[in-house]
Amino acid sequence: MISVELLKSYCFPLLFAVDAMSLSSTNIRILDSCITRALFRIFGSCDKSSLEYIKICTGIKDLVGKRHCSFIDKLISDVRFSNLLLVYGSNALYRF
Repeated sequence: MISVELLKSYCFPLLFAVDAMSLSSTNIRILDSCITRALFRIFGSCDKSSLEYIKICTGIKDLVGKRHCSFIDKLISDVRFSNLLLVYGSNALYRF
């Protein structure tokens, strides 16, 4: 568990800009794969379902999605950024 806490405190702050970015599903899968690989290294040989359970228990399941949703919720609650949110949403729609 100490290794997981070190992973959270040293590696996850590198994701600080992910909150505001519009990531594709491929990019999210790549980031999730890095987290899964780190947990695999920490806990040894585990199958996929065990690693998913470990992610849930440690609170790092869908970390990128949670951070992004939290960022959007903060923008929605702040009136000053409503125009920025509209631009962000329109850019995300036309991106694909």
